[in-house]
Amino acid sequence: MSLTKLSPKEFDALARDYAKRFSISRRGFLAGSAAMGAAAGIGLPGIALAQEATGILRVGRAQEPDTLDPHRTTLSVSSTTMDLIYEPLARRDYDGNVVPGLAESWEFSNENRTLTFKLKPGAVFHDGTPCDAEAVAWTVARHLDPEAASPSAFFLGPLERAEAIDAQTVAYHFTEPFVPVWVGLTLGYSAPISPTAVEALGDDFGRQPVGSGPFKFVSWSTDRGIRLDGFAGYEAIATPPRIEALEFIHYPEDSTRIAAFETGEINAIYTSGAVPLDAVRRLRQNPDATVIERPAQMMRALVFNQQRTPFDNADVRKAFAHAIDIERLIAFALDGNAVPAYSPISSAISGYSPATAEQGYGYDPEAARQLLADAGHGDGLSVTLVANDTPIIRRTAEIIQAQLAEIGVEILIETLPIAQWSAQTALGEQDMVISTYSYSDADIVYPVLHTTGALERTFHENGELDAMIEEQRITVDPDARQEILDAIQELVVSQAYWKPLFEPLNFAIVANNVIDAQMNTAGELRPDLLAVES
Repeated sequence: MSLTKLSPKEFDALARDYAKRFSISRRGFLAGSAAMGAAAGIGLPGIALAQEATGILRVGRAQEPDTLDPHRTTLSVSSTTMDLIYEPLARRDYDGNVVPGLAESWEFSNENRTLTFKLKPGAVFHDGTPCDAEAVAWTVARHLDPEAASPSAFFLGPLERAEAIDAQTVAYHFTEPFVPVWVGLTLGYSAPISPTAVEALGDDFGRQPVGSGPFKFVSWSTDRGIRLDGFAGYEAIATPPRIEALEFIHYPEDSTRIAAFETGEINAIYTSGAVPLDAVRRLRQNPDATVIERPAQMMRALVFNQQRTPFDNADVRKAFAHAIDIERLIAFALDGNAVPAYSPISSAISGYSPATAEQGYGYDPEAARQLLADAGHGDGLSVTLVANDTPIIRRTAEIIQAQLAEIGVEILIETLPIAQWSAQTALGEQDMVISTYSYSDADIVYPVLHTTGALERTFHENGELDAMIEEQRITVDPDARQEILDAIQELVVSQAYWKPLFEPLNFAIVANNVIDAQMNTAGELRPDLLAVES
């Protein structure tokens, strides 16, 4: 299939279908009743919208963002917040359909290398400045600037530049047709930001962000967390939020977060593993709480640094993989609320290879000891593991530490706040990390496994792997792409670049006065579509 020969309508349909296929279509549930709604701007079927914004949603979190500058982060907890502050040109609804965001329409041209958007009139940033084509083009130039080296630029694919045609029209020029275009352009990472605010605030923009999304930034403090207020000016884009404000409050400890919910200090817990999985059973019995769950497009893995001895030896990596009892880990660290992971691609993502379940290295401590002995480490060794400091990941690290001790390996654990973890582990000074991600597309292999990927922590030098990762990005035929993805997964698993650990379920907890709560494929609620009763 020649992408350049497709008509613009055919290519757009192909790209939309791609985005939809690579989203989970299985719906979550809310206390046995329909909980899912539509995307921003298309309303909630059968639910009357509130006449005015009232109530405050107070959300307990396990993590703090590193920054709210979309060009300087890839953290999930930052992304969750930015999706509320910034408005992308298009969004995806709960079934993966591409729907208008800041743009009211778009069209492909130039053999499908150019994507031209018509923006909705009257849209403004939270600082009152126009959210127009010039602002969109300026944002893209900043995002693509090589000197900035943005870790989130990969979301843009082979985008070369954006051109403001007139105040309401902006053209995105790609070097080649890019079928996964809607995977990245529907995220807050790729949304326009206020040039005026960036130029005025400089490096402080990440702590005082200005976008055009449903909520505007108000404050960020260590004692009260982040506060966002509903943005009345959002009506130029879609229906404004039904709540007055949203507060994200950081509780590092699970027990403190649950206590805050049970005493009414907060009325919701979600995002980035904030719901303690060992508390889910008890929370289901709480008559004042509703538990929402949905299959997750995420996974956790132990990742070995191949630039560090002894992990330059594949046999050592395989030994470590054999030494980990995943079933026991899930039982003790997650109270059973997860499934084993076998591949670097989550089983909930289209593109996952079921064959990886047989290609990896299951629990076999005797085989692990033999591999270590064959590699010259029969007398044991000592290595470092750097993990983020969320409770689930801490417990996971401790269980891995205990299991590896059974084959004579001493693991020194260092835990860091998630923002510090990302920056420090990128330096490559550790032996192992516990890697985490949440993403909807098999192209996750690019940021986590390509040598230029922002989240790559194996530090491998395998040009063949890089080439396959690049090829799958531009392969349109589903069967042909799956063959490439299968080969990528087999290489990573069979050579033990990673030891996949588990895929947790996504949980959210809301108080009974939180109405119409919904969960998207990333496990996040949509605060702009729910209501809070007084």
